[in-house]
Amino acid sequence: MLTKLLFPPQWIPTQPYLSLPSLTAFLEANNCNVEQNDINISFYDALLSKSGLHSFYERANLKFQELDSKRELSSRLQKQYAALGSSILFGDYILNEVDSAKKILKNREDFYDIEELFRAFKILELGLKLASSAYYPTNLTFHAYDMRYSCRSSKDVLAAVNDREENLFIDYFKKYTVPEVLRDKPELIGISIINTSQLIPGLTLANLIKKASPDTHINIGGSVFTRLINEISHNNELFSVFDSVIVHEGETALLNLIKHLNNEFDISKIPNLIYKNGADIKVNKLNSHGEDINSLPTPCFDGMPLDMYFSPELILPVLSSRGCYWRRCTFCDHSFGYSGNYRPRDVDNLYNDLKALKSKYSTSFFTFQDEGLSPKLISALSDKIAENKMDISWLADSRFESAFNPELSNKLSMAGCKMLYFGLESANERVLGCMDKGIKKENALKICKYCADAGIWTHLFLIFGFPTETRNEARETMNFILQNNQIIRSMSFGSFQLTRHSKVYENPSSFEVNKIVQNDSMDLSLWYDYEVSGGMSKKETEEIIQEFYNELSHKYRDLPIWSNLDREHLFLYISHCKKSKNKVSDLAELIESIYRKKSNEKQASSDLKDSRIFLSLNKGIFAGTFNFNLAKIIHSGMAENIPENGLKTERTNIIFDTNNNRIFTITDFAKDILDNCNGRVNLSDIINIIKEKYWMHHSEADLKCKSFLAGLMEKNIIRAN
Repeated sequence: MLTKLLFPPQWIPTQPYLSLPSLTAFLEANNCNVEQNDINISFYDALLSKSGLHSFYERANLKFQELDSKRELSSRLQKQYAALGSSILFGDYILNEVDSAKKILKNREDFYDIEELFRAFKILELGLKLASSAYYPTNLTFHAYDMRYSCRSSKDVLAAVNDREENLFIDYFKKYTVPEVLRDKPELIGISIINTSQLIPGLTLANLIKKASPDTHINIGGSVFTRLINEISHNNELFSVFDSVIVHEGETALLNLIKHLNNEFDISKIPNLIYKNGADIKVNKLNSHGEDINSLPTPCFDGMPLDMYFSPELILPVLSSRGCYWRRCTFCDHSFGYSGNYRPRDVDNLYNDLKALKSKYSTSFFTFQDEGLSPKLISALSDKIAENKMDISWLADSRFESAFNPELSNKLSMAGCKMLYFGLESANERVLGCMDKGIKKENALKICKYCADAGIWTHLFLIFGFPTETRNEARETMNFILQNNQIIRSMSFGSFQLTRHSKVYENPSSFEVNKIVQNDSMDLSLWYDYEVSGGMSKKETEEIIQEFYNELSHKYRDLPIWSNLDREHLFLYISHCKKSKNKVSDLAELIESIYRKKSNEKQASSDLKDSRIFLSLNKGIFAGTFNFNLAKIIHSGMAENIPENGLKTERTNIIFDTNNNRIFTITDFAKDILDNCNGRVNLSDIINIIKEKYWMHHSEADLKCKSFLAGLMEKNIIRAN
């Protein structure tokens, strides 16, 4: 029988995810007929193309024309009008630029022109915004899929999978994905859902497949449902879109499910399986030991569309262990998806994984997906890499362990380590104790210094607002980072989230959490709102985070680069900089060169004395005319005070600056000037056109045109060609 494994949207399309290749390798090693398909990257690649976006543009345009022809807009329709109107404004531009923008992300030269790369990202992001507006209020980005339906509620999820007006995946899946998936008539389809952003798209796909082929067995796997075993075991409605769920580790369970469908295995004996048996839902025995990680084969990426990923280099994920060897952090439930204890892969096996993948797929770039590589394992692996002179670049997550020293850092660097991610979380010793991190900030700083000296980029994870943390304690973390910005190269940070399997959730009173807000309708929730009796409130935490970000922008000149690049892209940039100049600080130099270039361009283009110059709108700037005041609607939405009463028609000209998310209203006179700033009419002719249309003296037209255009140049709205 044929088994097809699917990885659905929405996930970051920069590299393959490891779940399908690991399962595929295991099943093939056991003589199963299996195919894998990364639907996520296929979807993004198809959508972000001129042909792919065209149908979304047409749908958005029809919806916009319907609203634009009304005499009045309610508050709800105003929000939709803003989404559609702005998308229609830049729609033609995006359709014409999207294919070339996507090529920049895949080109080994253009990718490292940071201005071109960010311009390409902006175009692709606007493409996603255009597609989203056609299904308003749905919003798809590279990092999230949000609908008015909550992914925390099974009732909402089941409503979302059937809503053709707002679920942008239904039409695409039905037209393209389902026919391809059902080709060759697979008897088992496995769908991997590892993040809540995949929940609605993944179950939408399952629902459509089930309707098209009721006899095909659909199995759901992944860490999301592993965290929801109790909830799904009592939810008959969810089993209307799939047949079974595998929780925790899935290799043996999936193999036995295949055997069962071949009438070779008793379904009740399959570990980690939840399935429907008549009117009942059965939960089989959970495997408490997990897979023998050293008996698992090297992941297989055959059949994956490896040339589609949004990256100039193929970056492959690898796993050196299952579980976390520390496993004590009170805020974390990351290891919950794994069965059993921490299990590292033997160094020889791990080295052979890298060697085989490098040879088979012709790539030298790898990312370790572990919660944290132990110093012992990472050191032994580096010895093997150096001993065999394997030329690779890699990144990994690790812990601030005392075993990290200058010798180890240099060894890792020589073995190809370009980046290390560390969880600092806090620089306050009391808070670190509450988190049970088992680290000291002084030791953390030493390790960052060792890494910097060895040419390894360090990235820290920070958490603000851990229960009982005060403002002063949070500022201690801020100051620790800001005072050591030459050593600590980048960071990610956010507010504490109370997850359902963390120690804080299990023992709230120990952390002064006096109330956990639970709602029966939110039966798929993986996190909860809460109230504390001590420490910062959520509002105070948000204020601290904003304060920290503002301070970072002064201390880190390269913040616009590393804070806007996904992990894999930052990894490639650092690898590229190190290869070219053997310095990890080159991103700062790169951003400085951009500032200098822009300053020079602004100075050079600010002179309007030469009437022969040609003017045009800067890239990402659009002008248009609307029957409702689009600027007023957008500004009201930003201030979250859109009036409940209807908005009357008001013909308005606007300039929309997508680069800085600014919108301005302009007069008809100004719009006439801008209509001629098209790169084909020089300044002298623009002045003459305005003079004749408005019956002005030449001197008056000259003064008004130049004054208006000078102001737009100052705002980077127009440029001289």
